[in-house]
This record gives sequence, C-alpha cells and structure tokens, in this order.
Amino acid sequence: MKTREENITPEEALTFLENMRTLNQKIDGPKKMISIRIPENLLKALKSKAKFENKKYQNIIVEYIRKGLSSD
Repeated sequence: MKTREENITPEEALTFLENMRTLNQKIDGPKKMISIRIPENLLKALKSKAKFENKKYQNIIVEYIRKGLSSD
C-alpha cells in the first residue's frame, strides 16, 4: 500500500508549497464561485456572527478556512 506522500508528484508538492506560501502572506488571487452544502444551523450562526461584526458571511467563511489551513 502506498503512502500519501508516494502518490504526490513533485509538481503537486511545489504547487502545494507555493499555495501555502501565498496563504501565509495573505496574498489572495481572484475569487472563484463555488457551491457548498452547509448545515442550516451553521449557516444561520455564520450569518448572525456576520451581522454582529458588520461583515459579509462569506468573508467570515474565508477567515475560518484561512485559520484552519494555517493551524497545521
């Protein structure tokens, strides 16, 4: 059985490292629309938090994703 590292090509590893470098520098590229299913109670909580902080809820989602990726 191959490990995860054996399935990654050198090009994929370089792309990952470059993406993490730009993430840590907080350099954002153009935005891309995606579709994601989120539990309704979680979405309501995000929207409430966004309203309280006077932000768009999508921006809060991006903040949480950025924090999650940076914590590893």
